[in-house]
Amino acid sequence: MKTELLQKDILKKATRREWLEESGVRMGFHEIHKGDLTLRLAGVWGFCYGVLYAIEAVDRALNDFKDRKIYVLGDLIHNPHVNEQLQKRGARFINLEEIETVEPDAVVVVPAFGTRRDIFKKIRERRLLQIDTTCPEVRTVEEEVTRFQEEGFTAVIHGKFEHQESIATSSFAERYLIIRNKDEAGWICEFIRGRKSPADFKTRFSRAASNGFDPEVDLKRVGMANQTTMLMNESLEIFDMFRQAILARDGHTENFRAMKTICSATQDRQDAVARLSKDGGIDLLIDVGGHASSNTRNLAITAHQNGGMPVYHIESAAAFSRSAMTFLPIDSSTVDTRYGWLPEGPVSVGLTAGASTPHSELELVIQKLLGFYAVSSPSLVG
Repeated sequence: MKTELLQKDILKKATRREWLEESGVRMGFHEIHKGDLTLRLAGVWGFCYGVLYAIEAVDRALNDFKDRKIYVLGDLIHNPHVNEQLQKRGARFINLEEIETVEPDAVVVVPAFGTRRDIFKKIRERRLLQIDTTCPEVRTVEEEVTRFQEEGFTAVIHGKFEHQESIATSSFAERYLIIRNKDEAGWICEFIRGRKSPADFKTRFSRAASNGFDPEVDLKRVGMANQTTMLMNESLEIFDMFRQAILARDGHTENFRAMKTICSATQDRQDAVARLSKDGGIDLLIDVGGHASSNTRNLAITAHQNGGMPVYHIESAAAFSRSAMTFLPIDSSTVDTRYGWLPEGPVSVGLTAGASTPHSELELVIQKLLGFYAVSSPSLVG
């Protein structure tokens, strides 16, 4: 399975530091040229080590424990193609609450996002065989949140309260609040400054806060971290917003702590697509990865913020034809279809892929794009 997912014939040739031409396609230095089409690859894209480790762990479990059922807690990673492949091979994906129904001799896989602390406890109590594929970067956030708790700080996490990772990491604190963006951060900072009411807080943040959260008490001392796949610049801005609010309230920052926990793979891919977008000369950018993938979505946002060009977040090559593109807009949770997305004449297309995207999926996107163009004709193939 690993070999299939990492398949990258064209990608391998395109990332060499020399030019190679085959069948009218010129490749090298992160570029691919055919007729009127130029493809420019971000410097870093696709699978990270944490995602690959999780996939390999389930793959091994399916081979090594053929007489046992293999259960995965939630999605293993946020890539539907990979999850479906593992499911077809026999892996069973379950909700966290279903842990109580798992057979005593079953194998339970904790996904790359981690899982709730109480689920780890139930696995131990039931003495189930556990394969923990929690990404080391996520584990760092869990440890930091635990440290905040031990030292009397409320964990405030820049993340999405419905995301598997934030659900997992927040469970390592008795008191927590998850904030999605600068708008929500600004509201909380206004509360800290005494300009918002507790009643309004409960209306707005009840789903994002721990049970019994009392903002008048629990926001006295704040320890900040972030979901590892968020936008780093936004996280840093939010951290500073909180620091300034606490400074204004207390006259000092002894009641504020922050730990930047964006994972290195996420940051490398954001930096690479930012450079590609800033360089100019790109008419549009295609971002390949699961629509539920936070890190892939943030690559699309980063590209648009830095380059301003149209950005298409797609899950696979099946999302587009020469005339139509079905994609997830950066400002929406609902897919949209755009007709005439590919300009006539010479066009330069930027390409990137999220950390949970197999190389093979980006390869298929490239193959499909190349198929639209003739070697010597400036027009699209009919």
